[in-house]
Amino acid sequence: MRRLKFCIIVAMVLASAVLVHAQGGKFILDYKGMAFGGKMADPHSMKKDRDQGDVTLYTRYGGDRVFQGLPLDKEVFGYCKDRLCLVLFSAHGPSAYNTLKAYFDANYGPATQPKMNVKQFTYGAGEVDIQFSYNDNSKEAEVSYIYRPLFKQMMPGVK
Repeated sequence: MRRLKFCIIVAMVLASAVLVHAQGGKFILDYKGMAFGGKMADPHSMKKDRDQGDVTLYTRYGGDRVFQGLPLDKEVFGYCKDRLCLVLFSAHGPSAYNTLKAYFDANYGPATQPKMNVKQFTYGAGEVDIQFSYNDNSKEAEVSYIYRPLFKQMMPGVK
């Protein structure tokens, strides 16, 4: 009985630590049905774009380049050791910034913002970090989903 109580307490502590890391928001397990940490489900639907270090970047043939009703300028998928570890996308215009900021704040906020006068935000969503930035000059909004477990394997010094 003592052991059961101890296991329950440990499980509660671990669960609360994970919830704190998610910053009160949702957890991300996949992007448009592609599981983070998972192998490429349909290689025929992907076109290799380039290798960048240990990451191979792909684009989708005929994929729906839309996020939250927002048309995307580009959408790139990064695979580390043949597993999805990175998603990058961008959209253009102040409405893109407003739409994305509202969505991320509502679902994954509050964000950390290293410099108050620079529109760069980081959100925690379980084992996925979301980095969102907006350039007022170019009017370009950029988003990165980074799957931490694979990046930690590739770069042991990164936390």
